[in-house]
Amino acid sequence: MQRFGSAHVVGYLTDEGGRLQAVSAVCTHQGCLLQYNSDARRLDCPCHRTAFSLEGEVLFAELPTPPQPLPRIEVRDHNGQVQALLPAPV
Repeated sequence: MQRFGSAHVVGYLTDEGGRLQAVSAVCTHQGCLLQYNSDARRLDCPCHRTAFSLEGEVLFAELPTPPQPLPRIEVRDHNGQVQALLPAPV
């Protein structure tokens, strides 16, 4: 698990057996920055009791309405370097 960021996007990258994937590091409820919980292998929101899987799915939420899953970020391995394909800033 590796956190990465640019001026406009913060995300978490995982490499499971050579399969790269990345998700936003921002909670879809209130925009809080998620924290990686290495013991539970999940992303926890420090603002309320909500957790997301490393694939971005909601694991649990103590909210009246569960938040949306985390947006996925397209990533690729380009000649041994991992590249995140980020949208242009608006």
